[in-house]
Amino acid sequence: MKKIDTNFLEPPQQQLNTLLEHYKAKRYVDVEKLSISITQEFPEHPFAWKALAVVLKITGRLNESLIANQKSAQLNPKDAEIHNNLGITLLELDRYDESEASCRQAITLKPDYAEAHYNLGNTLKELGRFDEAEACYKQAITLKPDYAEAHYNLGNTLKELGRFDEAEACYKQAITLKPDYAEAHYNLGNTLKELGRFDEAEACYKQAITLKPDYTKAYNNLGITLIESDRFDESEVIYREAITLKPDFAEAHSNLGNTLKELGRFDEAEACYKQAITLKPDYADAYLNLCELLEKTNKLDEALLIIKNAKVKVVEKKADFLFYEALILFREKDYEIAEELIKKINKDKLSEEKKSSFMKLKADWHHYNRDYSAAYEEFKSMNEHVKNSQEYKNQQSQNYFNHQRETLFQIKQLQQKNLYKSVIKPKWFQPTFLIGFPRSGTTLLDTILRTHSDIDVAEELPMLKKMNESLGYVSTISMIEAIDNKAAEFASSFYLEELKKYIEVGKRKIVIDKLPLNILQLPLINQIFPNAKFIMALRHPLDCVLSCWMQNFKLNPAMANMVDLERIVDFYCTTMEIFKLSQERYSLDVHRIHYEKLVLDFEGNVSNLLTFLNLKWEKELIDYQKTALARDRIYTPSYSQVVKPMYNTASFRWKYYEEYLEPFKSQLAPWIQEYDYL
Repeated sequence: MKKIDTNFLEPPQQQLNTLLEHYKAKRYVDVEKLSISITQEFPEHPFAWKALAVVLKITGRLNESLIANQKSAQLNPKDAEIHNNLGITLLELDRYDESEASCRQAITLKPDYAEAHYNLGNTLKELGRFDEAEACYKQAITLKPDYAEAHYNLGNTLKELGRFDEAEACYKQAITLKPDYAEAHYNLGNTLKELGRFDEAEACYKQAITLKPDYTKAYNNLGITLIESDRFDESEVIYREAITLKPDFAEAHSNLGNTLKELGRFDEAEACYKQAITLKPDYADAYLNLCELLEKTNKLDEALLIIKNAKVKVVEKKADFLFYEALILFREKDYEIAEELIKKINKDKLSEEKKSSFMKLKADWHHYNRDYSAAYEEFKSMNEHVKNSQEYKNQQSQNYFNHQRETLFQIKQLQQKNLYKSVIKPKWFQPTFLIGFPRSGTTLLDTILRTHSDIDVAEELPMLKKMNESLGYVSTISMIEAIDNKAAEFASSFYLEELKKYIEVGKRKIVIDKLPLNILQLPLINQIFPNAKFIMALRHPLDCVLSCWMQNFKLNPAMANMVDLERIVDFYCTTMEIFKLSQERYSLDVHRIHYEKLVLDFEGNVSNLLTFLNLKWEKELIDYQKTALARDRIYTPSYSQVVKPMYNTASFRWKYYEEYLEPFKSQLAPWIQEYDYL
């Protein structure tokens, strides 16, 4: 009897109905068993292959799913859903061009197929064709307005295009449609973080974690947000939780290192970076974070060794490693090799956060070669790059500057109205404050003074901030001057509590609070600490302004005012007026020390300063560089300078750039005269 060819027969309808029921109910184990059975007996049946392809994809067997999808599409080329499914599988296999073709075929067969428009958008986004992806997502939403995933991925695309406000709206719409959409909460947090709205970003990450408790990426970015908000203790807790959830989470180990670095626990930070590298030997960011830590703690030989090891194991961010190598060799005065490396670096291949640092290095290199016009142009490019960054735009530097102008106005008004008379009778600790405009030599003085056996220095720490918080951020100078003895003592306790986190108060005779721009807080400092002494660091006003402009500061609302020469000059003049009027109004006990005089007569100027502090000269002060080298880290841009012997090449540097500073001379003239720089 002739054998029947079952290839061209249909399976029993009941079997197909059962398969369809399993498929719709997402009973994938049953779908797989039945679809395999059908395809073995009826190899030309497209729906069985289609169902099998879906199950294989869901269970992660992408290559097998692809084969089943292709077979299904071959058997039923006019089924739009099959082509869409094929496009999704190809996308997950990173075969983007083929994925695009399959999605477009699905749309050709069914123009109102919202899912196909959506998946084409996903493919185009992976190809970096964000404008086209945007159009696809918008078409999917037009066809299906409640399509939460399309709103979400439209948000992702707009975020890539830098259109953060629009992205925010898309994520919020996705969450409205699907409140438990953890990924939408997470990426809304990422967008708000980019916009500098850290409190809102924090809430989004926490909501994502609530919805998805093992969402380690949300933990990671929550930690980053807390770092950005200077909440390092909380950030440490978050990263340790993430590592508990996922011990091999290299990114969390590296970011825990960043947190510990900010907390001044450098040995622990180094260990975290090394653990991240152990877990992920080709992890570029962990190597770079370790390299940055070693460079900033002046462990240059160790940093070069890390770079050497990374060259063998890491394929990403080669330009970043080249930058650090050039920077270290330039610092070590190996100028010839440093120059060769600088010329090799393609700025466009650097990480965004390294570009401005590279431009500074290149400008310093031009300055070393006495090509001052080229140096000026490179510094100018560096500052323009910073001004174009989202981080700069988040700082609200104008508000900060306006606040200082308002402070000055209020002091002037009070001077005209009435004299100030302190009612505070302190029985509490009175620190000494090291103040001045940034880049005026405060870090050098800090290093010299902490060498003395009777002096402790707290470098750029948040004692005043904590004290101000305790008072509810007193908003006007009149209100500050109205603080009574009880409130002053209360506020001082917060200052002291914060200070004790960093130094052993009482161990040495004098504690110096070093933060240059505390000069803007003189009314508050005087009200709480009326017996405080002040060391005022001075440098030629033109040098001070120029050096600020040439420095690639870590951005905050104050330092964001340092990228434009005209603004820096205005800021300098405002600051010096606040200082002058405060000294007059509050009869502050101030010792002025000029950077240029300190360089020329170290012992004489330091001796005079010690006399002001009621201390005696110690011979160890001559070797202050040893103190700098022994420190874990110096928290200012001068970390690479104070470890060197005293030098005078930074004195009167402005003369090399005089033509560019000419427009500002008349505005700065009163301060040049005030501080004896005529």
